[in-house]
Amino acid sequence: GHTKKMNFFNVGKYFTLVDMPGYGYRAPQDFVEMVEAYLQGRPNLKRTFLLVDGVVGLQKTDHIGIEMLEEFGIPYVLVLTKIDRASKGVLLKNVLEIQEFVKEKTQGCFPQLFLVSSLQYSGVHLLRCFIAHVTGNLPVVEGN
Repeated sequence: GHTKKMNFFNVGKYFTLVDMPGYGYRAPQDFVEMVEAYLQGRPNLKRTFLLVDGVVGLQKTDHIGIEMLEEFGIPYVLVLTKIDRASKGVLLKNVLEIQEFVKEKTQGCFPQLFLVSSLQYSGVHLLRCFIAHVTGNLPVVEGN
């Protein structure tokens, strides 16, 4: 929630992870110019991860971010964060609403919603495996 500029993290020699500023009420003034230029100018961009607060669900700003990704034709994934802070009822409501939204209103969104908690570390391993897979660093093993 406090990122003001893009931060680049090299993951070994395998890929680069870019932490971008949020687009909510704390977004930097140059957010649109900075982010649009980056997203449209990266032909090797594998996936964009849009983080959604698990307590509040999709907000107006999330819809704006999704519209931008859809308009640019950029493949993306929704990650529901802070799942440890939401009651089970609220979390279920938000998951179902997001799944319905993705099914009915998106084309470029990966259908699997990732639920994570940075405090309890739940869901993080699966998300890391997905990132490794989409970057070509975790081959899928065919079962018998």
